[in-house]
Amino acid sequence: MGRGKVQLKRIEDKTSRQVTFSKRKGGLMKKARELGVLCDVEVALMIFSDQGRLYEFSSAERLAFLELSHTLPPSSNKKQKVLS
Repeated sequence: MGRGKVQLKRIEDKTSRQVTFSKRKGGLMKKARELGVLCDVEVALMIFSDQGRLYEFSSAERLAFLELSHTLPPSSNKKQKVLS
């Protein structure tokens, strides 16, 4: 039996929103780490909270990641279309 579909809208209750953020942030970081290991690729993830805190994961050295993000061609910086 699968899970129900989650309606994507802002969570109004501040406590529930923070709990959801923490859980999903952890899951996203775990997936990024797994992707790096299983597919032997370099993965970088940056998450900014609503309070301005930075959470990051990088399978490569942090400095190399920052240099790479500044050297990407302009077309690589465009948002990718997500297919659902």
